[in-house]
Amino acid sequence: MAVAAREPMEMVSAAAAPGTLLPDESQVGTVTILGTHAVVAYRPNVQECQRRREARTGVLGRSDVLDLLMSLPVDEPVPVASLTEAERRTLKAVPRGAIVRSSGVVTRQVIQPLRVDLAVVPGRGWETAMEKAERFTPFCTRAVLVEGALRRKDDAVMQADFYGIGLLVAVGDEVDVLVPPRPFVRRRHSAAAWRFVEEVHRQLG
Repeated sequence: MAVAAREPMEMVSAAAAPGTLLPDESQVGTVTILGTHAVVAYRPNVQECQRRREARTGVLGRSDVLDLLMSLPVDEPVPVASLTEAERRTLKAVPRGAIVRSSGVVTRQVIQPLRVDLAVVPGRGWETAMEKAERFTPFCTRAVLVEGALRRKDDAVMQADFYGIGLLVAVGDEVDVLVPPRPFVRRRHSAAAWRFVEEVHRQLG
């Protein structure tokens, strides 16, 4: 597949159309995360984003806060007395709009504000780009976008296929998807994965 494109974000958007790499409803934006620049395709939870705006919910970035929130069921009251002493201390650091406290119980309201479908790391060399793309392995589908003719193309294709990293190559105004990315399979839910989502939301929300 070849499509006209210019900037990395436009290249990813064009290479993904029509729904070849991403769900049709995905939005695309650029972030600096995990120590690298990346183009991410994501699907916001419109209701949750609106609820957070109305509640003026602060940034959710602390691991202990996210661990606590993950342990609480959504929209179900939990007695504060049933929490550990450490969890009760952490409650004080939970941003406004994430929970409701009333009559000795706490009710979690917050959920993840978006889903990241794909992270694409642009670069001039496929080896360095793939090393950076590996940082996204626990969180979402990964791909690299390499500008210019590939050095050792066979090796690049083999490694991309082995590790499940999509390989997109831009030459001039054309973008070829040489290796489609392997779909992401979530192994477990973790505070680190939620924090990743929150950082993307902070930059793009």
